[in-house]
Amino acid sequence: MSANKLKIFLLFNFLIPASFFIFTIYFMPIEQVFQFDSSDEGIELIKTSLYSDGFAMYTQIWNDQPPLSTVILASWFRLFGKSIYSARLLTLTYSTILVWSFCQTLRIHLGKIPAIIGTLLLIISCNFLRLSISVMIGLQSLAMVMLSIFTLSLYQQNFDKEKSKIFIIISGGLLGISLQIKLFTAFLVPLIIFELLQFNWKKRCQGQSKWSIFFDAMLWLTAFASVFIIIGVFCNSLTYEQLLKSHLDNNVKTAFPIGNSLSLVLSFLLQDFDYLLLAILAIIIIFQKKQWEKSFPIIWLVTGYIVLINHRPVWYHHYLLLSIPLTWLATYGLTLSVDFFQQRRWYSQFKPSNFKKVTVSGLAAGFVIFSIFVTPIKLGVIILENHKYIEQSKDNIQFVNIMLKYKKYTKWVFTDCPIYAFYSGLRVPPEIAVLSNIRIESKSITPKEILSVFETYHPEQVLLCKSKTIRNYLNSYIHEHYLKTDENHLGTHYLLKETQDLSRS
Repeated sequence: MSANKLKIFLLFNFLIPASFFIFTIYFMPIEQVFQFDSSDEGIELIKTSLYSDGFAMYTQIWNDQPPLSTVILASWFRLFGKSIYSARLLTLTYSTILVWSFCQTLRIHLGKIPAIIGTLLLIISCNFLRLSISVMIGLQSLAMVMLSIFTLSLYQQNFDKEKSKIFIIISGGLLGISLQIKLFTAFLVPLIIFELLQFNWKKRCQGQSKWSIFFDAMLWLTAFASVFIIIGVFCNSLTYEQLLKSHLDNNVKTAFPIGNSLSLVLSFLLQDFDYLLLAILAIIIIFQKKQWEKSFPIIWLVTGYIVLINHRPVWYHHYLLLSIPLTWLATYGLTLSVDFFQQRRWYSQFKPSNFKKVTVSGLAAGFVIFSIFVTPIKLGVIILENHKYIEQSKDNIQFVNIMLKYKKYTKWVFTDCPIYAFYSGLRVPPEIAVLSNIRIESKSITPKEILSVFETYHPEQVLLCKSKTIRNYLNSYIHEHYLKTDENHLGTHYLLKETQDLSRS
């Protein structure tokens, strides 16, 4: 390997991912913030905590998500300790894999310099840094997707070499892993198959046999299905009732209006408006020049958009499904500005008299300059949000201290914010570890089921934070059996009357 190739190898395989990892640790308040998400972080942490204590998913722990993230996090806790910091470092590791594979994919399709710039665009895109250290499964799943796409790109780059089919098998297996982390990437399966068919159709025109067009797609699909089913069988996760019905039931659709999904998805695209401008220009050029080999991020972006506007509910972290292909296309749009910037005194071209004869390269250059100007604003917003999360954490700690005060008298805690139980080192009944907004508002869990949890476990502490529905279910029962110990704008803490008497003795 020549010195120049070694430098490039180290840059893309070590320096860029390591720099992102270190930058994120120092730039984001990974230790100071109590929670980056008011629901999902706590659910993932307490679910893993219960699983580590020997409770089985799906039979004991009610769980509406695939198992792999929980299994991996439990193993991570055994190696590095059970803490929020440790869990966030694992998420950051996934994010680093995503950044690395995204950069490598752009390097294959667009070149070295665009790959570096595109990676920077992804890192500062809306909510990416926040999600990179949040204990949530969406980014983890998409990290495997991006790794799968990168592996597929390696196959396309080396298809005529011996043993190149191994890349197809690895790519399919990685997508199977992705779906066993979170199912929301399932819509990418037919897109990748279509990409393989399109690629092989083009190669058939260069002498490939007819059957080979479908062979690669079938090989990829077999690897994908095999990995998905094997994990499902070993983890007992091939369950329709919890994994699918809890998300697709009609009660979910009626609980969350479709108008909210549409407006939120539109707001996603406006948050990275500079990327959208570059992406639109890239899409136009791809269609004009019929560069169908560059169409994959377009199909991903359009399909993801259609999926989200028809999905209920939509949350802010779903934006990753759009931001990755959007950034990919924006990077391609950015490359269109190269010819303009290579002109001598290119800045003199920005005159009102020249606007009528604007070129594609000049338009792309204008969008690039706009993106440069808004970048400090984006970073400023991230800094302000981090400060907000740190300030909120002071109030959160108040409830943790109260729960710790009565910890030695407590075996079980009932709460709709399980992150407090995780910080306190206390258990919640496994039936309500996943007391998500979807489960509550769609009435997937009934008042009778919640009251049966109280009758079975007799939780010594109760902390009610986010759900008015749960409060309404429990008002009379709580009033009869519990005493209020503290309350602030975040929630209310109760103690079982017998426990209160015990703590005083």
